[in-house]
Amino acid sequence: MNYLRTIFTSFLLLCGISAARGQEVRLYAAVPDSAGFVAVGEVFAHLDADGNVLDTVSLDVPIISLAELDGWYYGIDTVGKEILMVHETGVVVAHIEPPLAGRLRAIASDETTLWAVTDAGEIISSENGFVWKSFDFNGQYSGFYPQMDLRAVAAGGGSVMVAGLTPDGRPAAFTASGSGSVWSERLLNYTRQGRPLNLHGVPVALAFDAIQDSFYLLCEEGLMFRMPSCSHCNSLDIYPVATLYARVPLGFDVLILGNDGYRLLEKP
Repeated sequence: MNYLRTIFTSFLLLCGISAARGQEVRLYAAVPDSAGFVAVGEVFAHLDADGNVLDTVSLDVPIISLAELDGWYYGIDTVGKEILMVHETGVVVAHIEPPLAGRLRAIASDETTLWAVTDAGEIISSENGFVWKSFDFNGQYSGFYPQMDLRAVAAGGGSVMVAGLTPDGRPAAFTASGSGSVWSERLLNYTRQGRPLNLHGVPVALAFDAIQDSFYLLCEEGLMFRMPSCSHCNSLDIYPVATLYARVPLGFDVLILGNDGYRLLEKP
């Protein structure tokens, strides 16, 4: 199997990676790999551990969300009808189109499962990238939770979190155990200078950090909302960027991506 994978990789490399060390590109999502990061946006890119672009591959359409499972990458493009299976060279090898009512908005993974969400409130999961199970959040929780326009998903620590907007424009987040069958709302409140506050922001992405044991909700207006396991310990940080796209931990370092090519590597 490894021999065949090597042959396959060599073939795909012939399709061409254009070296672009130091090139500034717009990146919307990333995942860690053994050498640094794999990132996507207007291109498929490899980054070193300091967040520098090493090489890029052109994409037919921008990829706005990315997950990795078993050495393969899975992305959501701006059209939102397909899940793209991408080789480590940046070549799209499969277009997977689950039967969905809504438009795909985000994808994530834990150690065993891919998760994705749609703007119609669908939460889908797969253990191989090809066969997907669908959970109709809006149908199952009609009359109990608001009808959700889901825009973000993350998984880790034995839990899954989804987030989006309610019909009145309020951000909301929900968590479930690894099975994803029973969902509970995670309140987006926090305290600053002794004052109780609620998060007001448009959700863009979710991230999980195992070292911090926290989920992070990234929003427009540079808002990053931390949700640790203690539900009373939420906190808010603000970054100098209009929109935050991704927060990607690599050990204790964290890569943060935002609009207009914003890229920041935070070190402890």
